Amino acid sequence: MQRCPECDEIILAEAINIKEGFALCPVCGRLTRLSELSFRNRSVVETLEKPPAGCSIMPVGHGVIVRASLRSIMGSLGATAFALFWNGIVSVFVLIAMAGLYANLIGPLPAWFPAPGVNNGQPQMNGGPMNLGQTLFLCVFLIPFVTVGTGMAGAALLFLCGKVVVVIDEFDSYAATGIGFLTWKQRFDPLQVHSITISTKTSESDGQTSTSRSIGIESNRTIKFGSMLHSDRLEWMCIALKELLLKATASRSNTNLPVLTWIPRREK
Repeated sequence: MQRCPECDEIILAEAINIKEGFALCPVCGRLTRLSELSFRNRSVVETLEKPPAGCSIMPVGHGVIVRASLRSIMGSLGATAFALFWNGIVSVFVLIAMAGLYANLIGPLPAWFPAPGVNNGQPQMNGGPMNLGQTLFLCVFLIPFVTVGTGMAGAALLFLCGKVVVVIDEFDSYAATGIGFLTWKQRFDPLQVHSITISTKTSESDGQTSTSRSIGIESNRTIKFGSMLHSDRLEWMCIALKELLLKATASRSNTNLPVLTWIPRREK
């Protein structure tokens, strides 16, 4: 259901003017573009009081850590199945490329080397021994296929034990996605944050349309993250960050949230 981005009240269909592209909130009277409406079944209060599994807000010193898990059994199983299938095929050609490099740079292959099509210690191609030029071409040709396989293996691990963490600290604030110390960090200035939104990206391939959503923080730079989060975790994290970074303490929907005294309190 559609909600007012100002007061979070439900906006009924009769208050929406599709032709003009605006909606009028019956409670606060704000006129909002349809693209700016919040679409959630639960209110901000309900969302913050009952966070999804794997989500937490933890005060640390003068800062706070907002954490959301990427764990998804179905996502992990799907990514793992694709990675095994893809990498199983690609590994055959990788072994051939490795065999070609060994034979051309070192010498005949050992008998135990598991490369197909080996004759007298030399990998074969087009009816003859694979020369160095053919080997280098195969190595370059395999780069995108190996990249896809590595990416899918990484996605399977992320869906199994990955997380999205947003650290809001006076001296170092960032959004990080990854596993343990293997994370990708995007830093931002919490004092300059003026907008936090959920953006939707639509892509089309082979006649199939797919959409992905991510959180965008507009500060001294614009960063986007969280595209792998489940929808309820994505919405929870976006709401939590808005409450922490953009709302004055007195006007928060949940007064139990940590107070960052070093951030100027301003209404958004």
